[in-house]
Amino acid sequence: MSTQLETTYTPLRRSSFVLRPLFRLQTLSVLLALFGYWAPWLTHPAAALRLNGYELSEWVTFLPGVRDGSLPFNRLAFLIPLACLALLLAIAASRFRPTATPPTSSWLRPKWPSSVVGWVLLVLALLCCYTVFPPYPYLFSAYADPEFQLQFFVALATLFGLILTLYLPVGLNSVLQILLAGLGGAYGLWTLLAVRPVASALLNAPWAIGLGWFVMLAGFVGLIISGVAYFFSPAF
Repeated sequence: MSTQLETTYTPLRRSSFVLRPLFRLQTLSVLLALFGYWAPWLTHPAAALRLNGYELSEWVTFLPGVRDGSLPFNRLAFLIPLACLALLLAIAASRFRPTATPPTSSWLRPKWPSSVVGWVLLVLALLCCYTVFPPYPYLFSAYADPEFQLQFFVALATLFGLILTLYLPVGLNSVLQILLAGLGGAYGLWTLLAVRPVASALLNAPWAIGLGWFVMLAGFVGLIISGVAYFFSPAF
């Protein structure tokens, strides 16, 4: 019986850092998307402005169209990709689970990472989740503040989902990986294409799209591909 369990779950253990192709693709893709989110999305050489996804989430709050609700995006729209990344990092960390985890215990205890890489991914997930929360001191009153209320509850849902990914079976995490990567990529694509014309009109000059945006989208695409491959792989 123990031999059967070891044979079944051996592909899930990579504490020696010798990763299978899917493992490498998922890990590199989520780190690529994370780097792209924090790298510049929009650049304006004349004004010496370089804004990444998180900076745009705050910058757009000063636009008159966002304040009066005439524009279709707000602060939270630029934080959705970051919330998705927090969950995707946690899913990637959950892949670094112990060798033999009986199926009967899959819903009873968390699958903590069994390697340094897994723990690093989990810490990055927690940091991303923390960043989704409203900043101090608004954090303490955000639940009742109309400006931050929705952001606060999205951040809480992200934290709950992050914990949940450590309990879910591999197959379900693969489905979530596909959905979250699609959602994060779609929001990243839409928000930049929506805000760029507004930003260009504001400064009377076109803004160049930064490399970070393309890198983030490439990372999300890699996560979708690896998620689909995981889901249909008999080894997982």
